[in-house]
Amino acid sequence: MITENYVNVGNFRVRYLESGDGDVVFIVIPPPNASANRFMGIIKGVAAAGFKVIHVDLSSAPANMNKASRVTALSLIVNALNGKKVILAGVGQGGGIVLDYVTQMRHNAITGMVLISTPRVINYIDELPKLSIPTLLVYSINDPNAPVEEANAVKSVIKNAKLTLINGDWSSELNNITQLTVSWILELNKLNSTSKGS
Repeated sequence: MITENYVNVGNFRVRYLESGDGDVVFIVIPPPNASANRFMGIIKGVAAAGFKVIHVDLSSAPANMNKASRVTALSLIVNALNGKKVILAGVGQGGGIVLDYVTQMRHNAITGMVLISTPRVINYIDELPKLSIPTLLVYSINDPNAPVEEANAVKSVIKNAKLTLINGDWSSELNNITQLTVSWILELNKLNSTSKGS
């Protein structure tokens, strides 16, 4: 079941969808112009794997909502989770919101990060080595807006980073991306559980 909620940032109201249940929360931040319907496969797929999923529907916010307000909306959603483990996934321009959040907030609850065809990821290369957040980078081999070379450079400075290449653009590869992401989250949780047990 998918429930609908809202977070208020000043005069802006942002919708977010929740599905599933679990100790780990997977939060998806899509590009501002992408409707939630495009991401139902990811929402349902990750929830079916045993995780709580929150989809931040930036398309519900006014077009004049700036990036800082979007980061604040994400921060309010994460803070309301009361310390649950969180994996953030940014798709396209949504990846910039994730990167701003993790580099500015340094929140201990963030246990993983997925960046899917995030443009200008290289702009964060000086900040990312300071973080110890396992990261999955999913990039298209032919996307001029999110070059693989930038993803490779970022991978080299993040401890526990993995780069996976896809053939098409992210919107045509969402089923494949869902499978890649679920596998990575399960692997990450297994590693986290093993390290706690030792």
